[in-house]
Amino acid sequence: MRSLLLLLPAIVVHAQAPDLPAQLAKAQRLSTDQVLSLQAQLMADPAPPERKAYQELYLAYVLSSRRVGPDPKGAAPLLDRTVKALEGSRDPERMALLGGCQGLKISLSPISGISLGPKAMGLFDRALAQAPDNPRPMVLKGVHLLHSPAFVGGGPEAAIPVLEAAVALAAREPLPADPWAPAWGRVESLSWLALAQAQAGRTEAALATIQRARALDPDNGFIDTMVLPVLKGKRP
Repeated sequence: MRSLLLLLPAIVVHAQAPDLPAQLAKAQRLSTDQVLSLQAQLMADPAPPERKAYQELYLAYVLSSRRVGPDPKGAAPLLDRTVKALEGSRDPERMALLGGCQGLKISLSPISGISLGPKAMGLFDRALAQAPDNPRPMVLKGVHLLHSPAFVGGGPEAAIPVLEAAVALAAREPLPADPWAPAWGRVESLSWLALAQAQAGRTEAALATIQRARALDPDNGFIDTMVLPVLKGKRP
């Protein structure tokens, strides 16, 4: 497979971080510039391409999620390439990531939710059927529900129990032996749960969830930029 990273913008790095796999696990909590830096480091890493393939696609998903709002024209081709690279896979990690990408595509064209919404949910459910202890399909399913309108069964209240299940799964998941294997989910499940609770007006629950997320990641940028502004608006 042609490297997707060759098709993505990247900044030049002069020194490769020794803990690149650990940094990749934090990608959703990093700034866009840091994600671009990780892409460049991943491209330069000497590990075999097949070992880095999931991480390459995961970074494309993360970057797409940052662009769908402010830069839809930039997000669309990146999402199209990522979806093409993921389609047809029977691996639950990739099926879940594909479902997340389909959800992002709905953001670019809400009318596409008629077809892409059920497709994304089907991918999450198939991934969970194959890997019921994997938190990542559950996180992505919760995120999808959080961004879906209530008239199709989405919204914060629908997302909260799914994200609570993701938190429980992530807390039980051991670290993978392979440093390149997907390892994100523990902090992300808490962060998205806090956002769903905040949007639902469950202020005390959100504050408690934030405290749990901060214990794992004190400098969580997602909490600062996404959750706290919502909470401040919900407070009397």
